[in-house]
Amino acid sequence: MKLGRQHVRFGIPFCAVLALAGLTTSSRAGDIESFTEPYRTIDVAAVETGLIIAVHIKEGDKVETHQSLADLNQDVLRATLEIARVQRDATSALTSAEAELRLRTTRLEKLEQLRLNENSSEEEVNRAALEKEIAAARVLSAKETLETKRLEFERTRIQLEQRTLRSPINGFVTEIYKDIGEFVALTDPVVVTVVQLDPLMVTFSVPVKSAKSLKSGQTVPVKIDGHKKNAEASIELVSPVINAGSQTVRVKVLLPNSGYTFQSGSKCWLVLPGHEPQLTSKSETPDTAKRN
Repeated sequence: MKLGRQHVRFGIPFCAVLALAGLTTSSRAGDIESFTEPYRTIDVAAVETGLIIAVHIKEGDKVETHQSLADLNQDVLRATLEIARVQRDATSALTSAEAELRLRTTRLEKLEQLRLNENSSEEEVNRAALEKEIAAARVLSAKETLETKRLEFERTRIQLEQRTLRSPINGFVTEIYKDIGEFVALTDPVVVTVVQLDPLMVTFSVPVKSAKSLKSGQTVPVKIDGHKKNAEASIELVSPVINAGSQTVRVKVLLPNSGYTFQSGSKCWLVLPGHEPQLTSKSETPDTAKRN
């Protein structure tokens, strides 16, 4: 009875269970099964609060890095930016200060020349030198003011730029959470989700013994469901940690997908060294496939 319980599940022989499994998946001895997934999934969030005034994309659209996705209201900041631009470009105070410095410099030089001939007093020369220093300080103050205005303009420009959401990567739009007229709050800032599908990422749980022959940067064959030819993928990570329960190692591979031939979510298998997969018919058992 003990032996029978090991080979029977709910009254069905265990070998029959294996045969039923073969009706839906291919038998692939030595393969590690997993699924493709986006290399990156990014929830694009607004750093400012405000109303959505424009959405430039729709779900499924392909987007490029820095492409505009949506805009928040910008009227106030645009007016503030124009004020900052005028103040940044206002150089009259600096021009006046520089003219005064030239005048004080010339007067000091003349008094110093007269002093050599004892036609001016030392007090007059000292006073002229002090006036020149004051004029030079005014020039420096005017320059500092202009630099402050330039920085204020730059800050406003950046704030205005931040009210336009841009894609951080080349990828595809999978979700749009806000529409025109909706408010974006700091507690709920995500507006769009963008995924990177080139390359694709696949994470495999590889037995410890097999993982010892794998290393980062190594090229490995990966079989993609629905594609007859194996794809070449590169290993990005071989985890230094072993899963104690399953005695497996997490291995991440990057699957080039420049033509978007492969879809995210597809079933795939890592073909381990020394284990070339042999496809079998859904109706064939392993013994039958071997005879054929």
